[in-house]
Amino acid sequence: MRSPVFLIIIFFLQSCNFNANAQRRVLAFDSTKHSLKVKKSVILLNIQKDFGATPNDKTNDHAAFQAAADFINKRKGHCKLLIPKGTYIVGKQDLLKNNAYLYRGSDVLQILNCNNVKIAGEPGTILKYDVGFRFGSFNPADGLSTNITMDCTPKTKTSADRRADLGRCIVLVNSANIQIDNVVLDGNFYAETLNNMNSFKLKCIESKNSAFMADKINIGGGYGDCNIQLAHYGIFVLKSGNVTISNSTTKRFGTDGIQIANSHELPAEKNIKIVNCVVDFNARTGIALTGGDKIDVINTSITNTGGCVYASTGTGVDIEAQRDDKKQEKLVTNVNFNNCKFKNNSSGEILAKFGLGSSDVTFENCNIHSSTRAVNVGRKNVGYRFINNKIGGNKVILLDDQKVDASDRNHTIDASKIKTSRSSEASRSSRTSAESVIFRGNVIVN
Repeated sequence: MRSPVFLIIIFFLQSCNFNANAQRRVLAFDSTKHSLKVKKSVILLNIQKDFGATPNDKTNDHAAFQAAADFINKRKGHCKLLIPKGTYIVGKQDLLKNNAYLYRGSDVLQILNCNNVKIAGEPGTILKYDVGFRFGSFNPADGLSTNITMDCTPKTKTSADRRADLGRCIVLVNSANIQIDNVVLDGNFYAETLNNMNSFKLKCIESKNSAFMADKINIGGGYGDCNIQLAHYGIFVLKSGNVTISNSTTKRFGTDGIQIANSHELPAEKNIKIVNCVVDFNARTGIALTGGDKIDVINTSITNTGGCVYASTGTGVDIEAQRDDKKQEKLVTNVNFNNCKFKNNSSGEILAKFGLGSSDVTFENCNIHSSTRAVNVGRKNVGYRFINNKIGGNKVILLDDQKVDASDRNHTIDASKIKTSRSSEASRSSRTSAESVIFRGNVIVN
């Protein structure tokens, strides 16, 4: 007769074996079972049960999230991915050593050419980047930092074969009707998790160690025009429309917490909503708008950009329209910030000075407080309205680099009456008119 202890041991081993098999089991897309022709309703997916992710341990779950994205993309969407509460370790970086990259980070959840997808977390769902990576520019021969300055100067030695990025946590490309809800995306850029491999000091990192540290994220030399301009985004929206990001946090990323990079003209790329979100301690910009139309940011906190690692621009919001990959001009139009909080972003709260231009942008019922520039609007950005906000800062309002008085209860500034330099006047595009910047019902606070 077997003893009770022996039976308990057998049960335990069988349980462990079952759990191990469950972790290894990955739901693969099968067109005979999962295609829209066979199953028209939305498929419910679970990152643990279907793709083997295991939270709250030291195991990297990046492959599980990539497998989930692969399934969703092959089905062309019509899926709901449930991410139960817990901390999931993510991030993957490959040594390429080619002309384009030294190290390249792969995206965690890359949704491509999809329709009708919901990424649903729960209170306590966290995707946190792993350690043991490089970020910046490094010498291909020995993997050490190039030691290139972070200053905003031309970096002639930062060729592409030296760069190391970390990719994007959630990226949407050519997709529509997407929801991201109740997730915390943590880029893991904390003082205690970073190693400065340079000879010069970096913000928030007290010590320097030129050797690579496997238990840290290792910061190398500068890349790009200012600081490190390489991919490490929380959420990146490209050529996608009808997107809602709600009840979520993007924090501690080496570039932007959220970037919207859509066309302002194509109907399929309109209607982006960011609702009840927290965007905190990202290096370059909290929310970057580089193109798009009909964007609403509601009840969202954008704070502490550049508070640890800093990358230019270091602002809460940067509205900076750019050309797309086909050199087509993009603008930023019809944007509404309502009931939002901007505070302690290192180089200012709202920046709309650079790029191709923007128009019809409203900030209403917001708390905008800065130790530097609260609002900085350039001439290519027209039709801005600031209504019923609390605004404070050292240089509260800058319009075309000049401080203006917006303390009146009802104040309209005619852009044509602001003095400008010849170079600034020459740079105005044909679409830039002397439309007013309107301040109404704002309270200027110290």
